This record gives sequence, structure tokens and C-alpha cells, in this order.
Amino acid sequence: MSLLETTHRRRTTTAETLVDLLRQRAARLGNATAYTFLHEDGSRQSLTYAELDAAAQTIAAKLQQSLLPGDRALLVYPAGLDFIAAFFGCLYAGVVAAPATYPKPRRPLPRMRKIAEDSGATVALTTSQTLDTIDFQQQDSQVRSLQWIATDRLPRSSNWRPVDIEPDDLAFLQYTSGSTSDPKGVMVSHGNLLANLEAIRVAFGIEPGREESPVGCFWLPAYHDMGLIGGVLTPLYVGGMSVLMSPASFLQKPLRWLQAIDEFGAVISGAPNFAYEYCVRRTTPAERASLDLSRWRLAFCGAEPIRAETLQDFADAFEPVGYSARAFYPCYGLAETTLLAAGPDHRENPRILAVDRRALADNIVVPADDLPADQTQELIGCGSAPIDHVLVIVDRATHAPLPEGQVGEILVQGPSVTRGYWRRDDETRRTFAAKVPGYPGRFVRTGDLGFVLDGQLYVTGRAKDVIILRGRNHYPQDIEQTCQSVDPEIMPGAAFTIEQGGEERLVVVHQISRSCPADDYARLVKEVRGTIVDRHELDVERIVFIRQATLPVTSSGKVQRRLCREKYLAGELKIVHEWQRPKPLECSASHVVAQPPQVAFHSGSTADVDRAAERIEAWLESWLVARLGVTPAEVYRDRPFAEFGVDSLTAVELSHELEQQFGVPLPPVVAWNYPTPATLSRYLAEQSSAPVAAVEAPAADALADEELQKLLAEVEQLSDEDAAKLLGG
Repeated sequence: MSLLETTHRRRTTTAETLVDLLRQRAARLGNATAYTFLHEDGSRQSLTYAELDAAAQTIAAKLQQSLLPGDRALLVYPAGLDFIAAFFGCLYAGVVAAPATYPKPRRPLPRMRKIAEDSGATVALTTSQTLDTIDFQQQDSQVRSLQWIATDRLPRSSNWRPVDIEPDDLAFLQYTSGSTSDPKGVMVSHGNLLANLEAIRVAFGIEPGREESPVGCFWLPAYHDMGLIGGVLTPLYVGGMSVLMSPASFLQKPLRWLQAIDEFGAVISGAPNFAYEYCVRRTTPAERASLDLSRWRLAFCGAEPIRAETLQDFADAFEPVGYSARAFYPCYGLAETTLLAAGPDHRENPRILAVDRRALADNIVVPADDLPADQTQELIGCGSAPIDHVLVIVDRATHAPLPEGQVGEILVQGPSVTRGYWRRDDETRRTFAAKVPGYPGRFVRTGDLGFVLDGQLYVTGRAKDVIILRGRNHYPQDIEQTCQSVDPEIMPGAAFTIEQGGEERLVVVHQISRSCPADDYARLVKEVRGTIVDRHELDVERIVFIRQATLPVTSSGKVQRRLCREKYLAGELKIVHEWQRPKPLECSASHVVAQPPQVAFHSGSTADVDRAAERIEAWLESWLVARLGVTPAEVYRDRPFAEFGVDSLTAVELSHELEQQFGVPLPPVVAWNYPTPATLSRYLAEQSSAPVAAVEAPAADALADEELQKLLAEVEQLSDEDAAKLLGG
């Protein structure tokens, strides 16, 4: 059974709330540095445990003048230490914090408006500098009506009145990234946080007393769960120090992150997959040579699909300066489980499992063994359930547990599972009240797909993002990775479907590097289309290149595919080039050559075979022009069918029409075995029993046989094996 359960009862703190935790740390480690923030200009700002405790009391005292315990307050801060003080200030006052993204100067704030409206917040905490950048004339009345407080201007106060707080009381609302119009507030309690922080401590192998002031280094935004819980709260929980920098600082120069890890001797740091790739691409061998990463013992990676290639590339680039591939820590988490939902034993090497890509599309796990690389998918093991938690893989419809090695939805149960979505009772019931036969209690539905094998969770994709075409599942991240593999100029993007002509059609939207000349767009489109057909047996309907840095993503770098789709359909993407699959020409069944005369070739005559191959090639050119809408100038005899958009279904159709024309029994996917017009024509000429004179090039409107269309409607849902049986191949 696909079950991962870990039990561990020993706690390393007597704190029952985050307020207890900070007060204990301030009493025991008062003068120790809790946080150091590195500014882009090289300056630094630090905060001790005692200073944080005092700042939290000052802010809490201000909040208690106008708010009651349980009221909500928005946190609107740039990267820095002011956010941390405000977060704990809310906790000290019993006020529920609602972190919001930092506003862009002089712009409307639609997401902030929705968070304020959804949370019911009446107060917004920020810095004086931020207040100077917000143009309130452009803001909605909801934003303007908030009581804005610049916490860096507050005079120190000792008027804080301690509040009775229970572990089940809300600590903050973690708003999911979602689209701008529909963020959901995950209700995270003090008990949820402490349970998950303990789970992270154990998973990361941080033993109190064995490491003196463990140091972490992070650039993730504090308004995101990985940045807040992983980068801010975990170091405080273990009594260590966190070195912080802004996301912009990292993106401008990723070497800064690595230099900080080196300088401060950080033992733990982490980021989404893209950050590791970014470090490899944006650092030079000379820059790497100046680093010493030998003390970095745990490099966690999560928040988006983890690529084995990324792990290897990063290790290859930085092992010469002390980094160890064993440090990689692939993990799985989500806001609904506070943060960590699965993680491996920190002492193990990352596990990589190669599986059959085609079988995985049908939710079946088949080891790749000796399959070619382009037919395999490498998956990264994300370990097991945290302490005191249960993780199980279930059938999405029945919630029945599935056996090992079978893909289903990931469900989680335990003290880290949050209370649900703020003011969304229906969605909370759908997501947080799943029952699993044979298990007591309720589970949270993660919406993610995966399987368990040999004690490891492998995440395969997100259920709601799965692209289903012709009865087969395709993971958008796989298609996106395929596009990026075509050329370095193609940057991260989104794959999704749109409805066209009553059918779901594939669209890929990718950022294109600013350095890519416009003259290369057509070539890249052709290569992307062909590679998608080749690897996924899908023809793409549209290929869209957008400006660099304009792809809709979450604060942690996850692609917002649904939002990207909405923006594309609304014409709101910054498109620099768009290609659409040409429409087939109108066809008429009356021109189809249904029964050509059957006369054997003179098999010993090479000239006869050459002439037949030429005539068949002409027929194929006309078929491609009519069926796929390409122009004769685009048809080259040695160009792969995949580049014309011949996917698996089109290949079956082509095979059927070739049988009709030349009387040669063919497998449904003969176009894969002979992948160009030249090789397929030669093969048919050598096998055919039709005379050369009978081979007529079909007219452009001569390719739609009514019976064939009915047959294809059935074939569309079949495997190649079943299609072969149906067609008599």
C-alpha cells in the first residue's frame, strides 16, 4: 500500500505558541544575532533575539489600541527585518497577520485589495518608505480605507499587554498564490507552525546542542510559506541565525547567495529548482573558484518540479569548491500542510528513478530500464511523511488507497495540516475533509499526483494542471521542459489547452531571451513543434513567445498556468511572436482513389522502384499540404514528419490512407519507423504491389473520407496496440 507514516514524540521546546517561543529565545539568547539582512549596496542590518522581542512588543502595543485578538492586519513590506518584527508584533497582540506581496510603485494593487477584502483586515502595517511609494489615488477604496501604520516610525513602547493565546488559535493567513482575482487564505495556527517546525528540524537533522548556533541563508520572500517558515521561523525555532537577502538581490546576481553561504558558513539553505539552474547559468568558473561551499550540508529544493538534470549540473559546477551532491535535499510541501509534507532522511543521497514516459502518462509506473533517453522521465524521490504525519496515495474518485507504484492523489494527515481556507467553508470541506477507507480521521487533499515506491514519495504533477488529450494524461511541466531543451534562448513557460472547434488543443507559451534575434523565431517554432511531437506524440496548436520576465509566476517561482491561460485568451500577455497551426484545406471524399489497380512491381528493377518512390513522395507532399496546412515550399523530403506536426493520431490517419492508396498492409505508426517523406516513400515503393501509373497525387481537397473520420474518432481514445488491431495492422 502507498502509505508513508512516521511517529516521533520528543519535542525540543516547551513553547506552545510562537509567542512563547520568541520569549524563551529572548530570555536565553538575548544578545545573540537572530537575523542579518544583506542589502544590495553591501550594507548590513542585524537584529538580536532581545531586539526582536522588544520590537514585537512595541508593534503589538500599537495594534492593541485599535484591534482585538482575532482581528486581521495586512503586512505590506519590502524584503528586510521590518517584516519579521511586524509579524511577531501581530502574534504578540493576538492579531492574525495576512502577509501580502510588496506593491509596485505608483501602480494599482489588485491582489492586495482582494486579500484585504477577503481577510477583512482594517489595518495595514508597512514601512515609511513604502507609504511614500504607494499612489493612493490609483487604489481601490478597500486599500485607501485601511489604517496604514509605518512600524519603523513607532516610538519604543512598553505598554504591551500579554494576550492569552492557545495552540489552536490562528497565527496568520497564508494566501495561496492563485490568480490575482482569487487568492485563498490558508488558516495556520500556532500549533500547526510548531508541529511543522519540529518536523523540519528532525528532517533536516538539526540536533540541539550538537551545532552551535546553526546558520541558514535565504533570499526567498518572507510573504511566501517557504520564505517565512523555512527562512525566518526555522532558524528561530532551533536557536540559530538566519542570513537574509532580497529576491531581487539574488536575481540580479545569484553569486551573492553563494557568497553569503560561504562568508557566514551557512549549513542550511535552499530554493526552488530554477534557482540552482540560474546559479549555473549566471556564474563563471572564475567566480565559482572564489567560493568555499564545504560547510553547506543541506540544500533543500522544493516549490516546483525538481529536475535530476538540475541537481547534476549544480553539483558539477560547484563540487570543485567544496559543494557535495549529497547536500541536495529534495522535498515536497504546500501551504495547506503549513509547509513540509514529505522529506527524505537527511543522511541519504537523493534518489532518482527513471520511468517510462508513455506509461506514466497513463498513471502507470514502469522502470525505464534500457529505454532511450527521450522515452524516459526522471523523477526525484521526496522522502516520507514528517514526524507524526501520515501520507497516502489514493484513487481520486473513490479515495481508496492505491498499491505501491501506482499514481494517484497525495493525501496528508497530521498536526501540520491547517484548519482550512478563511471564510470558504465549501472549499474547506472539499479539500480538508477527505476520508480514506481503513484510516481514522480526515485528510487534506493536496491536488498533487504522485506514487510511493520503496518508502519514497515521487511527485508526478498537479491534478488540476494535467493536460488530457485523446484520453491520455500529459504533465504540463514535461512539455515545458521539452520546449526549454530545444534552445537556451527559450526560457520557462506554461503549457495548457484551449477549446477550438469543439476540441481541446495544446498551447505552449514561453518567455524568449532578450538576446534572441527576431530572425530566429521561425526556426525555434519549427524545432519546438517537432520536438513536442517527437517526445510527446502531440501536435501543438499554438506556440507563443513572450517577453522575458513577463510569465505569470507565484512568489516562489511556480508557473501560474491557469492565470497564463486567462491572460493569453484575454490578449494580456506581452507577445513578441505567435505561431498557429495552419488550417487544413477543405476536403471532398469524391476525389479519393479508393481502389487502385493491384499490379506487382518488377522487384528486380531498381528504376521501377525509384520511379514509384518519386510518385509516392509527390503524393505524400500533397497529403501533407492538404491535411496539415503546410505550403509546398515547407515540405522537404528529408524533413521529419514530426516537424510537420504529424503526431500519433495523424500518423494513424496517414497509415490508413496509404493502405487505401497502395494496397500495402501497414502498422498504424509506420511514419515513426520511416520518419521522413523520403524514407517512407522508399519503403512503400519496395513493398507496394500497386503500379506506378495508379499512384495519383491527391487533390488538395481530396482527403476527407467520411468513414475514415468516424474511424479516427474511435482511434483517438485507443492505444497504438488497440489501434493496430482495429485497423488490421
